[in-house]
Amino acid sequence: MPRLSTLTPDTAVGASRDLLADLVYRHGRIGDMVSTMAHSPAVLGGYLQLSRAMGRAELDRGISERISIAVQVQQGCGLRLDAHVSAARALRAHGCSDRAIADVVGVGALNILTGVFNLLAGRTAGSDTGA
Repeated sequence: MPRLSTLTPDTAVGASRDLLADLVYRHGRIGDMVSTMAHSPAVLGGYLQLSRAMGRAELDRGISERISIAVQVQQGCGLRLDAHVSAARALRAHGCSDRAIADVVGVGALNILTGVFNLLAGRTAGSDTGA
């Protein structure tokens, strides 16, 4: 059940309207998650910029996907600071650079934002992310 209504290029205003229109132009459609984010042009614009930026992360796709899965699982169980600190130490112990550790945090943050807005958009397990 959606907690916020979805917006379209026709119902959104200002910068959100422009961002949604561009997404429709480039992808042919927009999903519920970004349609829900459109209530805040700052959130939608920031999400799109972060998503593009994380596409340039210094992580291979497999690691990025495992991070995504782990974050989504944790969102259902709550997040713990000590788990993140332990994960950072483990990464450094495996020879990860500061850049790689920063990229892990970025990918994690992107997935937290994505997961929360999927919940607001009423998306459930097994649903398309709507990106």
